[in-house]
Amino acid sequence: MYTPGPEFSCMNNRVVVRSLVTPDGCLVAMDDGLVQWRPHHGTNRRIKLDAIATVMLVIKGPTNRIESAIIGDANGGVTYLTLPMLDIVDKFTVDGGVVRSMCSASPNETSFLVATQGGQVWMVGPNVPRRGVKLFTYDGPISSLRLHDQIIHIQSGWNRASYSMDGSQTTHTNGRQPFEEKAKQRANRRAKILESQQLASDGPQPLMLDLPAVA
Repeated sequence: MYTPGPEFSCMNNRVVVRSLVTPDGCLVAMDDGLVQWRPHHGTNRRIKLDAIATVMLVIKGPTNRIESAIIGDANGGVTYLTLPMLDIVDKFTVDGGVVRSMCSASPNETSFLVATQGGQVWMVGPNVPRRGVKLFTYDGPISSLRLHDQIIHIQSGWNRASYSMDGSQTTHTNGRQPFEEKAKQRANRRAKILESQQLASDGPQPLMLDLPAVA
């Protein structure tokens, strides 16, 4: 069978964009939306998603073995897959752009928190109203989040913040503030040094006496 050159795609040309290593195997995402499960023992499985995977999360089952994976993608999609078969259990979609981070939102692992490039944090799941509820929006992309004692902790660059489950903010920490204060202190020290040098140059110069020429 002949395949025109522009339409030819070899698996070796794919680029790995995300990977997640587990005790049972490795979950790998490619730059064309392909996701592959490579177990230490058994058969490789793969599935093609609608968009490039940006976040991958695996979940343990009642037997304490990894039984499922949650994958966020560049289009705001969240796909719930079984492991090792990679069968689709459910799919969700959130607004806010690229999915940047995710975590479990319930002990029974049926709902999840999803954070996006646009700073939105959603809860999605089959039992969530309308299958997805936006909890709050942060002013900046969220690079990581976790849930502890019903408090959502997020990281955005140098900044950290925490929110309650109703979306109200409880704390905010500007991680750049210590560096900004040190930079200001260095600038003040440089200004004082320059000022003292300027004052010294503007002061009276020492008298230089003519020395006799030596024949």
